[in-house]
Amino acid sequence: MPIATGVVELRDEPDGTVTVYVNGVPSSSLRTDFQLDFEYMRHEAAAIAAWDAGRTDHAWLAIHVGAAACTLPRHLAHTHPLSRHIAVDLDVTLAELARRWWDLPRAPRLRVRAQDGLEALSERQAGSLDLIVRDAFGDDAVPVHLAGSDWWGQAARVLRPGGLVTANVAVTPASGSGSSPSRADAQAAREAFTSVIAIGEHAVLKRKRRGNVVLVAATEPDEDLTRALARYAASAPLPTGVDPNWT
Repeated sequence: MPIATGVVELRDEPDGTVTVYVNGVPSSSLRTDFQLDFEYMRHEAAAIAAWDAGRTDHAWLAIHVGAAACTLPRHLAHTHPLSRHIAVDLDVTLAELARRWWDLPRAPRLRVRAQDGLEALSERQAGSLDLIVRDAFGDDAVPVHLAGSDWWGQAARVLRPGGLVTANVAVTPASGSGSSPSRADAQAAREAFTSVIAIGEHAVLKRKRRGNVVLVAATEPDEDLTRALARYAASAPLPTGVDPNWT
């Protein structure tokens, strides 16, 4: 069916779940429970759970840059009931359809806006967010303006002390020693944040295979978070690594 930025398709899976395809690319899944099917979303959820476990105030505010069908905001609103979420996307039609398809939380627990991801951060006051989740793609790549120094600088500005960013990065196999969008993305993150940890399958982290890496950027080093991510990776279903120096 048509949406503002193209076409969305729902495909039934043998296990009873439904996969959402946006312009032919798998975007998220629809489930009656709150489990996450996409591996990178599980990485993000694990990082957020470890971060939240170390906080004294669990009533935090998150913004999701790239709402799609709001799979992760829905999951986090369930697993962290004191949290509130703002989901921004250029194509709010998809999120509106998702409200018809399944039980998305209502405002103020989850608010959905049609807005560009850089604009959404630029207009916020400094120190007004606790968590930023970036999962915005144009086809199979992160838009350039959401992966550069401007976006990462704004992310650092609007986070409160102790805040966190998780960012989904598309990785393609290495071709020589030249730069790549994912390298530039990681380098921009390191310029803005003192602690940046990458989570992904070993082969993807080594750029031997196409896939997704999640960057976890913190406003200050957190050894407990690093150890928790290492424990998570050790027990993950697929061979998963944690690299605090990944570029």
